[in-house]
Amino acid sequence: MRYTTLLAVPGHIFLASCYHFESQGKLGVTPAQQACDYLHSQFPNATHLPNTTFYNIDNTDFWSQASALGPACDFAPSCAEDLGWTVKVLKHFNSPFAMRGGGHMPIEGFNNINASGVLLSSSGFKQLHLEPDGQSLHVGPGNHWVDVYRFLEPFGKVVVGGRLGVVGVPGFVTGGGISFFSWQHGWSSNNIKSFTGVLANGEVVTATPDNRFADLFWALRGGGNSFMLVTDIEMTTYEAPVVTLDITAHGTLENGTASAGDYIDALYDFAIHGSADDAKASIIPLINTSNTELFSSELSYTTYRFYDGNVSSTPKALENFTTPNLPVVSDSFSPKTMYGWSEETGPQFSATEGLRQRFYIIPLYASKEALTIVIRTYFDLVFDGLANVETWFTGLSPIPVSERFINASHSPNGHGLPDGDPMGAEVSSYFRVEFALSYNDDAANEHIITSFLERAESAIMGNLTEAGLIDQVSKFLYLNDADKGQDVWGGYPKENVRKLQQIREKCDPQRVFTDLMSGGWTVANYVVTDDY
Repeated sequence: MRYTTLLAVPGHIFLASCYHFESQGKLGVTPAQQACDYLHSQFPNATHLPNTTFYNIDNTDFWSQASALGPACDFAPSCAEDLGWTVKVLKHFNSPFAMRGGGHMPIEGFNNINASGVLLSSSGFKQLHLEPDGQSLHVGPGNHWVDVYRFLEPFGKVVVGGRLGVVGVPGFVTGGGISFFSWQHGWSSNNIKSFTGVLANGEVVTATPDNRFADLFWALRGGGNSFMLVTDIEMTTYEAPVVTLDITAHGTLENGTASAGDYIDALYDFAIHGSADDAKASIIPLINTSNTELFSSELSYTTYRFYDGNVSSTPKALENFTTPNLPVVSDSFSPKTMYGWSEETGPQFSATEGLRQRFYIIPLYASKEALTIVIRTYFDLVFDGLANVETWFTGLSPIPVSERFINASHSPNGHGLPDGDPMGAEVSSYFRVEFALSYNDDAANEHIITSFLERAESAIMGNLTEAGLIDQVSKFLYLNDADKGQDVWGGYPKENVRKLQQIREKCDPQRVFTDLMSGGWTVANYVVTDDY
């Protein structure tokens, strides 16, 4: 069964293959210009042309400046029906387009487009609505997590959302989403009650686990953006009036009583035992270096420590990241709200404004020896590999993901669903080793960064093979931290990839969200082989 519709909007009626656009002969030259001219004639207040205030905001307010591409125009609808109508307009003119949510995905072209296309902005979808029973929150895709936590703070509630308030909502959720609360409740995407959005034929639908769009609901829980333009996400809420967290700086670990090996021991213990013993605990480990005066060229070690609840002393699960196990240069482990945390950490990201960003991920099973090789190899290569980049700093973050995290994602008790999710992550303990790079805004740097990352991965795999540890590399790549060119779909179960492709074909047989829409992790063209 394919999804079909008759879409009626005041002043416009569109049938499946019959459109009437007045003044078509007066429109621009390229498909994008024609679409922009027509959109501007119908929605002048929502269509923003180059060199206007709203256009400049939507074109430049990205985590990475590589995404400031200069679309032909920016269209920011405020209701799903207008977005559905717009998809029909873009199809009619055969105009390429991109869809942006919060703008945190750093891959060029994944959330913006150049003058060959139209940028559809989620900035008009900032609705936040708590259901009367308080059990779920409707979130518009134009929000960042700081907006969500601000709204929920008076109610003493949270959702399984981003760990940092600057991150946007829609891509985080449809890519899975790792949260401070994931060790209790699983992936963010496994805490969703419904998705509302626009199909490629312009129809506005709501997908739930038990309606006729149940397969679409499954696909959106970690399958990326090939299926629907999301306009509303209904998220399960949880009681969390106060959390306790901080950023603990350990210094360089070069001249103290602890070593880098002690830090890795603490990470391993947390991956295997820490969050298993107490699912309310979570961490973000970070190892930094830079060629700028802003950061030390020596490796500096930091741990974001989180606990769901109001505690006056460090819980046992987090003790390995404090004295006497590791040195503490600065620490402010204290109670606050998730909104307070988001406000507190937001200004720290001002140092990255105007820079380009890249993510890259190496997935490991929890192995101290393998993690040691990854860390050592990466930092042994970074200064030479980035020697021709004027300004850069990099962080390596080996996020521990425990069996408890994965089991919570698969649980049918109101969190996950019995049929699982598209990602199909094996129940095990992992390190999701993310490389994050920030560097000056020069397009010539892209080739240097790509070359370095490819060389670093090759060296890492070579060193792991030589050490007999290549079997400690997992195939599952967390979509939200992967770089363009990494084999995301190769880490999903092949039966799930085929199912995603079938759902995409049913939702979008004309391949609008594959061929006309720019970027994203599109599943349609992935070839599943028997030896996959």
